[in-house]
Amino acid sequence: MNKFWPTFNLTYMQKVKSKSFIIMTAIFMILIFALSNIDKIIDFFDNDSKVVAIQTDNDMIYKVLEKQYKQNDDIEKVEKVSLEKGKKGVKDEKYKRLIQVNVNGGKVDGTIYEKGNVSESEKMTLQSTLSQMQSSLTAQKLNLSEKDLKTLNTPSDVKTEEIKTNDEKQSSDIDPKVQALNSAVVYIIIFLSFFITINYANQIGSEIATEKTTRVIEMIVTSVKPSIHVSAKILAIIAVAFTQIFFIILAIVISIFAFDLKGLFESAGVEYGPETTRIIIYGAVYLILGVVSYISLAAILGALTSRIEDLAQSMMPVTFISLAAFYIAIFSISNPDTMLVKVTSFIPMLSPMVMLLRTTSESTPEWHLLLGIVISIVTCIILLVFAAKTYRGSVLTYEKGVIKNLKNALNITK
Repeated sequence: MNKFWPTFNLTYMQKVKSKSFIIMTAIFMILIFALSNIDKIIDFFDNDSKVVAIQTDNDMIYKVLEKQYKQNDDIEKVEKVSLEKGKKGVKDEKYKRLIQVNVNGGKVDGTIYEKGNVSESEKMTLQSTLSQMQSSLTAQKLNLSEKDLKTLNTPSDVKTEEIKTNDEKQSSDIDPKVQALNSAVVYIIIFLSFFITINYANQIGSEIATEKTTRVIEMIVTSVKPSIHVSAKILAIIAVAFTQIFFIILAIVISIFAFDLKGLFESAGVEYGPETTRIIIYGAVYLILGVVSYISLAAILGALTSRIEDLAQSMMPVTFISLAAFYIAIFSISNPDTMLVKVTSFIPMLSPMVMLLRTTSESTPEWHLLLGIVISIVTCIILLVFAAKTYRGSVLTYEKGVIKNLKNALNITK
């Protein structure tokens, strides 16, 4: 073991001191801080007026609209104006928009004047409000009481009840806002996992392939046991990946305690809940296992590469497997209970990303998630042991093609 640490320290320090590591880590941290303050950044650059003008001859309609817009955080003031003044104000950017409401024979019509395109949500909101007013005016004309109007407008009640099998968790009725944040957290962890695994898998593959193709490894193995050398290399790259993850987590923790995220969550329509903590813990575990398994596989493939020009081709299995896991997870994020997700979540190498997606589903049994962790741990151990066992044979064979080199490596190992 006395020769393990020099190799480990040399590889680790070279990587963490490299410009690419420092720049990428800094970019990640800056992005996290920027996203934590995105609402403040938008407000800083938003020079648009926050005043809404309303033109109507009906005082009741004006009071209802005034109350509605004052509850909107994006609106600071509501003014009652003439049509001409309102249009001029919108053109001069004094008003964010002008709402014109006319009542003709019990029918309530509205027009929105805005510089630029009017959003669909804004049209739907005004339409809903005016429809309620029209119902009230119609009720008055027909001499209906408030109770009759309320009964008339009461929608039918449709209840749902989900039938679970014995091994599935009973629904806990998670708040949609919490569920939205949970999905966002899973999306971010999957993206981070994909980026880190691809980045560091290519680094370890390139590191080992370069040593082999330049014949430097032939001198190294005369003084250092091959299994110790490759173990030090793999663990050093894993340590570099964990260092970057540490700084990313540090940036997230700083953002949570230093910045007011409550307002950001409210504006985004999401909410933090107990399930979110559980998903973050599972996410951290699966992220670590995914990084270890992909780096180990990349080290094996790097050692089987005869020429540096063939490295990209040799690394194709890592690229394809990680892409498959990433796309299955991303495209199924809105429906994590599909058969494809359930089956692939138990397949080694795919499990770290796909099983993480299933943490957002209430129907996923806890033992499925734990089994996914066990499968990933076993996969990591097998790959690390295989890399250490076959490394000596792999780096000393120079046949064309990964399969031929693998056969020769296994024969030498025997």
